[in-house]
Amino acid sequence: MDSPQHTLPIGPFQEGIWLFWRLNPASPAYNMPEIFYFDGDFDAKAAEFAFNETIRRHESLRTRFHETESGVMQVIDRDPEPVPVNVVDLRGLSAVMHTERLESVLDAEANVPFDLAAGPAVRLTAIQVSESRTALVLVAHHIVCDGTSMAIVLHEFGELYKSARRETPPDLGPIAPGYGTFVEEQLATLADGGLEEESAYWRERLAGVTGSALPGTGHTAAHQPGALEVHAESTVLADSLAEAVSAYARRARSTPFAVLLCAMEVMIAAATGDGDVAVGTATSGRTPRFAGTVGMLANVVVARSRIDIAKSFATVLEAVSLDLMDAIDHQGLPFSRMVAELHEAGLERGVELVRTMFASGATGGLNLGEGTLSEVAARTVDGPFDLSVACYVESSGIALDWEYALRTYSPEAARGYCAAYQEILALLLDQPDAAMDSLGLTEVLARVHPSARAAAPSPGAVSPAAEPGGPADAALTSVEAAVAAIWSEVLGVPIEAPHDDFFESGGHSMLASVAVASVRKKVSTTATLRMLFDHPQLRDFSSRLSTGSA
Repeated sequence: MDSPQHTLPIGPFQEGIWLFWRLNPASPAYNMPEIFYFDGDFDAKAAEFAFNETIRRHESLRTRFHETESGVMQVIDRDPEPVPVNVVDLRGLSAVMHTERLESVLDAEANVPFDLAAGPAVRLTAIQVSESRTALVLVAHHIVCDGTSMAIVLHEFGELYKSARRETPPDLGPIAPGYGTFVEEQLATLADGGLEEESAYWRERLAGVTGSALPGTGHTAAHQPGALEVHAESTVLADSLAEAVSAYARRARSTPFAVLLCAMEVMIAAATGDGDVAVGTATSGRTPRFAGTVGMLANVVVARSRIDIAKSFATVLEAVSLDLMDAIDHQGLPFSRMVAELHEAGLERGVELVRTMFASGATGGLNLGEGTLSEVAARTVDGPFDLSVACYVESSGIALDWEYALRTYSPEAARGYCAAYQEILALLLDQPDAAMDSLGLTEVLARVHPSARAAAPSPGAVSPAAEPGGPADAALTSVEAAVAAIWSEVLGVPIEAPHDDFFESGGHSMLASVAVASVRKKVSTTATLRMLFDHPQLRDFSSRLSTGSA
């Protein structure tokens, strides 16, 4: 008889998201909300059937995560209990209270954090706005659902809802291979050394890299891991500009996305004066076999290009397009493993590979077969990036969703940069063969007046716990000294006192995994991520290690 549960290791594409959640369990940073207004006769029972049948079809939606001493495991429930649809009734409220309450509920439902250890990492809320209007809030955690997966979930939920209303079998194909199969094959490839070429490419390509970003009010992400509020802006390019993007992409034998990405990199180079630009973008690990699989199949790669604004946009676009294609050709290496590879090779020390994400957004919507549906933008918080941009290139036009971290940008700067991007894009496409430094790009950016960058603590700054004469002045033991040397190497700052804190010294989830792996290799095999998260101070952490010597 089959076990009611199936257990397997966490997938490589999930590792970074898990580590972020482990450090910030109360953060909704990786929530993926989809909100719709439905005008018509809403059937709550049909919605509950469709929701649970969608969960039954896709094992990632019935997965929870269990941390063990040997690693994080995925626990898949083969026969889950039905998940209720949360129903909120706002009918009967006064007009003023109704508006305030609706906005509050939408915001809350989109941003309630998931407990990944308890699962499932998906929920559906139906808000009864009036007798004829219902708001639907479907939220999944990014660790079990990427953008393409969300489009699959919405499509299947709609088909199952329609079949329940008609009392006929759903018009759906066979269930795709489960995410566990994808993970097992990915882990086998890594174990067999099948990604050595990708590893060598990224070690060479990203040597000395630092993630690029537009100037802001100061970059303190590493020192404020909980400061994740964002300012969101959505822009739709004018029809003439959208057509210019597509037309120039065709002439240049490139893609609209590459044109948009190149304009972003040019903007960063013009704003910072640094022509070595590196931004993150998302790629898909889907093969035709896993086209219908729901799970985290998206990887992050770093697009690094040399942007010389003394050259023409046409010349730079050609190079950026080639750089992007090279990155995609080597997308097989998971981002978390890429970070570890760079640390192991000594090529990256205490810097962030990605501060700006610029990626294509997945398209697809909900169809319930009756009534009228309209999508609503959700106010969310983002993950650990200064700026995240999702581009939607469709036949009807081009839209961009911007999310600026408020730890780095003011809302005024965010709005200014959105407007400046469109103006710069238009200038570049209007004169693609002219030297870019003759187009007035810096004058456009000068109209954006972000606050002065806040000075980050200098690497040699003395923390309050390390004041002379305090307990932090005590000499380090041999184990503490060994751990301190590893932390210093990983973080790129001195770790000298017993009460120095890994995360307060600039550590974050990706660096934590690297540090623990090195401690296990060089000091004690008993080191675990849980130990570091729970005991981030040097002496506290070191005292829990079992070693052969004092």
